[in-house]
Amino acid sequence: MDSFLLSIIIISATGVIGAFIKGKHKDRCFKYFQGLNSHILRMNNKDVWGIFNIESNAIEVQFTEPQPKEMNKLTFNKTNFILYKSEFESITMLIHFVDTENNVEIEKREKELKKLLKPNIFKRLGRKVVIFFNVVKDALLEVAGSVMTKSKLSEGKKEKLMGTFKESSLNNYSGENHQPIWENYIGKHVILEQKIEDNKQEYIGILKEYSANYILLFNVDYTAKGKTKKADIIFPRRNATIRHAAQ
Repeated sequence: MDSFLLSIIIISATGVIGAFIKGKHKDRCFKYFQGLNSHILRMNNKDVWGIFNIESNAIEVQFTEPQPKEMNKLTFNKTNFILYKSEFESITMLIHFVDTENNVEIEKREKELKKLLKPNIFKRLGRKVVIFFNVVKDALLEVAGSVMTKSKLSEGKKEKLMGTFKESSLNNYSGENHQPIWENYIGKHVILEQKIEDNKQEYIGILKEYSANYILLFNVDYTAKGKTKKADIIFPRRNATIRHAAQ
């Protein structure tokens, strides 16, 4: 079979599989906040808080108290707020504050931490499967790129086809952009560095999970308005990274 035709078949097949998974996929980090009373902090916008409902293309926040709004001389109560995927770029962090006086929640969190440190065989296997798909994707990209270079297509068409492949690749929908060094610190204390414009801030917490676009820290001491509270925080990877291990 012609190598160029083979590349087209690979790209098409991956695109179809990726499109199917895309419609079902929810970010690995976001799923931990499903059903929890949490906050969305956004750049240049008011904070939004309530019960999170996570969908593949949006975060729905169900308000815990009525939010009155007047329109055309009539007053309505807003019951929710929907942040769409196209608006996720505005997120600076998602925060779930821990109820440190709730013994049931504290006990549940301690069990979660133990599972992080000693995952069962199914968790370990699932993680290895995701990593495997990422390695396969990288290999396919390399092969397709090599074939495209040798093909007689115009540079514009080559770039378009490769762009389609990257956009539809399993990596985007498997929910994990693999970082081998971070795997060593799952369940351990790390220092995360976040830089927004010229402001750099560091946070210390337990690395619970990461995905292609986000990092989730567990048990962060978060200070706002002069008060410090325990919180789980999701940071966007576009402006945050794991900088140090901590003890």
